[in-house]
Amino acid sequence: MFGPVEHPWFDPLWRRIVLVVFCAAWTGVEYYAGNTTWVYIMLAITAYAGWAYLFSYKGPDDPERIKRTDQNEG
Repeated sequence: MFGPVEHPWFDPLWRRIVLVVFCAAWTGVEYYAGNTTWVYIMLAITAYAGWAYLFSYKGPDDPERIKRTDQNEG
């Protein structure tokens, strides 16, 4: 749906962790502010980021990783 998330900028693990922690912290900010709708939105974004960037992320050495040149073909 959104396309592959395996961008070379996200290859270092620390960048992916920072992204997920930032989303989780922003969820906490919205919760503290009492914005229920934004809490649910940010919770969904945090869950997706955690799944996509920490659980199912394919590193640069993974043979199943889609190369950027492969995306433009076919």
